[in-house]
Amino acid sequence: MQPNPFPEDMKYGQPTEPNPPTPQYLQEGQYVSPPYQGQQGSQYAPSPYQGQPGQPIPPTYQYTNPPPPVQQSSAMSEESSRRYTIGKIIDFIRWIIVALELLFLLRFVLELIGADPNNIFAQFLYKFTGFFLYPFLGIVPDTYIGKNGAFIDWSTLVGMAVYGILYWILRLFLRTTVSRPEEPIE
Repeated sequence: MQPNPFPEDMKYGQPTEPNPPTPQYLQEGQYVSPPYQGQQGSQYAPSPYQGQPGQPIPPTYQYTNPPPPVQQSSAMSEESSRRYTIGKIIDFIRWIIVALELLFLLRFVLELIGADPNNIFAQFLYKFTGFFLYPFLGIVPDTYIGKNGAFIDWSTLVGMAVYGILYWILRLFLRTTVSRPEEPIE
């Protein structure tokens, strides 16, 4: 067992009661501080800070009335709810676009290295991404590399760029719906 590097620190033990009873803090509309360690009904509670020997104990501050509750107007809660909803929509669209862009990138790499188009995974990937890339097919002719069937699919790259730009525009539009208008520049 190692020696205690801080021998002057207070020793804390286990509590004697598993869940001590909680006193009532509000009595007749006024805040009453809870009593500390056997001082039932004491108006002033001792500071939990014990200090070092020979040093003064700092004063304890107590509220006689509870602080007023913070109230939000219904307009503020509706505005924050709307902002939250738009933010979640943007997050959902971002997730979809990132997943599609990664699938497009995988398609591009498989075509670039000449993957077998009869492979089950390649067929599934080409058919799934082909649905989203259909508007861009044939926009630029493919560039064939070597004799193993590898080629650069320019339509996939164009589709990736277009979907990225559409996401960026949609995100700006949605953020504009929840942002405050800027002051006019004079």
